[in-house]
Amino acid sequence: MIHTFELLIYVSGEDIQLLFSKYGIRVNKYRYIRAAIEELNKKLKNVFPAYAIVRTREHEHLDGIWYLKFKVDAVKVLNRGTIKEEDYELIELDIRKFLTRHFGLDYFDYHTLTRIDYRIDVEVLNPQHRELLFRLLEKLAVKFAYKEKIKYGKDENGKPLKYETSQYHKCMSTELIIYSKEDERIAKGEQIQPYDKNIVRYELRLKNSHLNSMKREDKGGKGRPKQLKTYFSNQLMEEYMKKHVIPIVHTGDFYKINEAEKIIANSSFSKRKKESLRKFLITISKGNIDTPLKKTKEEGGISKPTHRQYLRDLASLGINPILIPKNFSTENYTSFPSFLKNPFSI
Repeated sequence: MIHTFELLIYVSGEDIQLLFSKYGIRVNKYRYIRAAIEELNKKLKNVFPAYAIVRTREHEHLDGIWYLKFKVDAVKVLNRGTIKEEDYELIELDIRKFLTRHFGLDYFDYHTLTRIDYRIDVEVLNPQHRELLFRLLEKLAVKFAYKEKIKYGKDENGKPLKYETSQYHKCMSTELIIYSKEDERIAKGEQIQPYDKNIVRYELRLKNSHLNSMKREDKGGKGRPKQLKTYFSNQLMEEYMKKHVIPIVHTGDFYKINEAEKIIANSSFSKRKKESLRKFLITISKGNIDTPLKKTKEEGGISKPTHRQYLRDLASLGINPILIPKNFSTENYTSFPSFLKNPFSI
């Protein structure tokens, strides 16, 4: 459910000095505070691997008060892959201990949530199937609801993670990254944990601008407080996944055209609709899921409402709009199955 999140607290200048001094960091030695934070996190990680300082700076209007933003990895806090809503109290208790240990005070009651990452982990045991999945995901929409598709993922510092098994979709307020957890560990030079093996992760990141908009009482806001407990909710996570992930990855399993044609032929759709759906699938297979929208009417192009309707029609039949190509091969495999179950479900 939860992967990582970031909290903002206000502390005194003395608290900031105390934090660095606990780990032997002389801040005035560094030209930029960010460099001092990087050194601090190296030492902090050895003692508290689930925590990292994101940034700190002096308050613009209050003398002696500083912003401190820190990141928490819920998986590392509990040392297990499954994090449930019922685990909230354990997570909160650990954060309170961390804050008291470093500042002598528990600032948790005054925190502000500035980012939270939801995740759904699915096990794909067959490496051939994992490779096929990410090849098929390359045909996802280039842009959806302001999210633009990027070939490679990025780490928490914004640096690209150049491994093939990833899909990255981002905008100013939310980000979706789909990746092989094993390959991510390898790319970062980290140890593969037992709960990482064979895992494909669908991770949705809600950034500060989105949380701010949800806090509003008007203009589409939900009046939702920027508090960890508010977002530590299975129901809320499912709502976000359905709204932000399913329209990009789609429901339905993956088929080669012959298998998809059989399902369509046995459906209750009209003969004309069946032929239209078949052409729709073929057009996507020759480009990507946006291709039918880019073609002219004479070339078989369709309107956005028709595009949405065809996607709904295929979903009702359990067919993903992305086909497994005929005679498809890669450096690792000379052939692939004619069916691949869609691992994403909610």
